[in-house]
Amino acid sequence: MLVIFLAFNFPIHEVIEGEVIVTSQNPPVTIKAKSEGKILAINFQPGDLVLEGDILGELENSSNTADIQYLKTNLNTDFKIRSIDELEDVYPSNLKLGNDLQEYYNAFINNYHLLILNATHNDLNIQDFQSKQELTNQVNSIKSKREELSIANRNLEVSGLNYRRFQELFNKGVISKVDLEKVEKEFLSEQREFQLLNQQYNQLILDNKLIQSKFQLTTNAYLKNQDNLEVNLLLSQQNLLSAIQKWEDTYLLKSPISGKLSYFEIWGDYQNVEEGESVFSVVPNTNQDLIGKCIIPIQNAGKLRRGQKVNLKFFNYPYHEWGIVRAKVGSVSQVPKGGDDSGYIVYLTIEDLKTSYGKELELHQELNGTAEILLQEVTLIERIFYQFRHIWSNNHF
Repeated sequence: MLVIFLAFNFPIHEVIEGEVIVTSQNPPVTIKAKSEGKILAINFQPGDLVLEGDILGELENSSNTADIQYLKTNLNTDFKIRSIDELEDVYPSNLKLGNDLQEYYNAFINNYHLLILNATHNDLNIQDFQSKQELTNQVNSIKSKREELSIANRNLEVSGLNYRRFQELFNKGVISKVDLEKVEKEFLSEQREFQLLNQQYNQLILDNKLIQSKFQLTTNAYLKNQDNLEVNLLLSQQNLLSAIQKWEDTYLLKSPISGKLSYFEIWGDYQNVEEGESVFSVVPNTNQDLIGKCIIPIQNAGKLRRGQKVNLKFFNYPYHEWGIVRAKVGSVSQVPKGGDDSGYIVYLTIEDLKTSYGKELELHQELNGTAEILLQEVTLIERIFYQFRHIWSNNHF
């Protein structure tokens, strides 16, 4: 009777187990070596707080890091340098940049030289002065010629009036034909003089326009050449910056986030590392919500439901001594994962790392262990009747 009573009242949980990894929403970031070589310098100690962009270490290379950082700081798009001496002061030729950057640096300096020389040793100023002097002389000539033309026009008008007067006198028989021809000759002479001056005046106006057009073409050509030189300098500057960025990605181990620094298998300077080897890890120093991810077998996965209870046991903290951490099922993948490690991926919701023994676990980058998902609570007698129901259903069919 006691056994039957316990079978009706003693609950049994059906459990699915799977491997679990617990980390924060912003997990630790691992910095790997991008090339093979020795570590020339390690700038921080394990446990130090580092900021985003801090240089944690440097791999062996032929460049001088200080020179490259100086060059990167001074590179700008303003192009304010106006002399070769000033260019040498800002961008000296003795920077130790190595084979990766020297070619791009030489192209940048050469384009800067051309831009400065074009601005300081060009013929535009001379041509500008000459053109302005010619324009001034022509304006004076045009003014003088205009005055001469005005006088000639007046003389032509007077000569015309005098000629018509002598024609009237000749028609009346007062003067002889010789006298008329003499006056006519003077009138024709004044007319030729006026036409000649008018042609000279128009030629001066045309020459003035030609000089202005020539000066404008020269100015446009200079400005176009200046623009081309500035574009070439800008392109060489961008190529140099890109090369510096590539150099930094290859040889500098930078922290992508702010947090606490951790080492892997690095013990000191001049230690050799392989390409792709994990060198440092940075753990975010802000409190983050915890998330868990586990893979459970396909068998019985159909019984998974959101909100089901989960018991977490971690390898770092044996549960016999530390206890277990409570969690809940957050979501389940719609399709199973393929491959050798097949199964459904279950995401867990974890409020904190306080165990059933009241101890607070510390998250070191991530915690690995096993997850026990409690599917449903049934009594022993119900599990026995499940077997009979299965047999009865098969026979009935």
